[in-house]
Amino acid sequence: MNAQELFRQGVIAIRDQKDLARGRELLIQSLKLDPRNDMAWLWLTHTTSDPVKRLELVERALRVNPNNEAALKLKARLQSAGQPPEPVSPPPAPAPDASSTALVETEQSASPVIEEPTAPALSASEAAPVTPSVIQPLKRKTIDEPVTPAERERIALLMDRADAYQQGGDIEQAIALWVEVLSIRVDHELALRNAAGHLWKLQYWDDARELIQRAIDAGTRVPTVYLTAIDMAERRGDTAWSTDLREKVATLSNPDEALVVKVADYYLGRGDTSTARRFLEQALAAHPHMPAALIKLGDMARDAGDSIEATRLYERAARTKAPGKVRKEVDKKLRTALPVLTDRERGNVWLAVREAMGVASLFLLLGWQDARLDLLALGPRRWLGVLVSLLGGYLLVTATSSPQQKPLAGWLGGTVPPPPPPEPPRGPLDPEPFRPPGHALQEPTELPLLPASARLMLALAGLVLLILAFILVFSQSLEWVGDHRPPYLPW
Repeated sequence: MNAQELFRQGVIAIRDQKDLARGRELLIQSLKLDPRNDMAWLWLTHTTSDPVKRLELVERALRVNPNNEAALKLKARLQSAGQPPEPVSPPPAPAPDASSTALVETEQSASPVIEEPTAPALSASEAAPVTPSVIQPLKRKTIDEPVTPAERERIALLMDRADAYQQGGDIEQAIALWVEVLSIRVDHELALRNAAGHLWKLQYWDDARELIQRAIDAGTRVPTVYLTAIDMAERRGDTAWSTDLREKVATLSNPDEALVVKVADYYLGRGDTSTARRFLEQALAAHPHMPAALIKLGDMARDAGDSIEATRLYERAARTKAPGKVRKEVDKKLRTALPVLTDRERGNVWLAVREAMGVASLFLLLGWQDARLDLLALGPRRWLGVLVSLLGGYLLVTATSSPQQKPLAGWLGGTVPPPPPPEPPRGPLDPEPFRPPGHALQEPTELPLLPASARLMLALAGLVLLILAFILVFSQSLEWVGDHRPPYLPW
């Protein structure tokens, strides 16, 4: 095994298996191969209860890494417990050479530090594992708080060093550096993802959770922190933690709508539609005017085939004070589910003609059938019937669905209709009004509307013209029926 694997096995023997003798042996073998592993020196403090020997091991760790916070804190505790004062700043770490290897060999063969411990292992408060629990920073900043130039430079340096250790296969040391970054900025996204991810792979689940929970407790707004935490909770089957995380995201005092949608998408991606819906409803219960959650619920209802519920949710989202981009999105969805009728559509003559052309197309098909499916044999009579059907269709459409065309409505004595009465005030428990699909929303109009008498006359004229057009385009078939009476007709 290489030095790193020996170190990892030694940590497992001490921490998980409580086998101090085997853990000490593995750590010493690791240090013979890599004497610059400060965490291995620190873990050796678990194998003795002698404060002097422990302080000596701490000093060795500090010679390798003067910035090792766990070693500094353990040194301070040992000194405060009655040890003689030591220099505040340990000397810089020496370059690895033969003397370092000799130092390890001396530690193995002659030093009393590695003798069999005569007292039980240290308490949890005195332990110094390689995992994040060794880091106890003072004030952790979140991503919403600016860092100082010195802190920014320190973070960059630590990330570069951690990347070098990771590429060299020294994951434990890389984790220690990422954790040190998190002591400056508790929700540094890359450091947190790397540290928690590798701890999870090494089966240090509690330590990975502790890192994530620190960022959450600090009030982080980084979406990946919550998503990683929820994923960890789901993988471990920790329903209590995952439920608590969902509640925290849903009830944040200043919610991040993108985070809410991402959490919902996480559950939708796993096929857990019911949990996603409950989460969004919980977020809306805490923040009723959250357009992103309303839109997401509307999309889910639309995908489930419930167009009425989707329309209701889109309308609720449209009534919120959404920013410009979100407002455009909800307007687009609302128009898809529920068209909006404006004066532009009401007064457009071309829209009425386009509908009339659909009627004329039907009559053209009738004439084509009457001409035995030969367009060249239609003749002027049938073509005249098609034109008459276009006019009749236009009059019928004008009377029924386009009574505000410009300028026809004004020419025929139309007047601008009065505005609709305002909606009565709604109480907090009253349902919000909505229109089912197929019923367009109508904006206030300023165009004149054809009077009822004119619309009736236009409708009658349109029907007469359509009857005449039918006679013209279907003339041969009608003549054939008149000359050859079917036996089942009574006349």
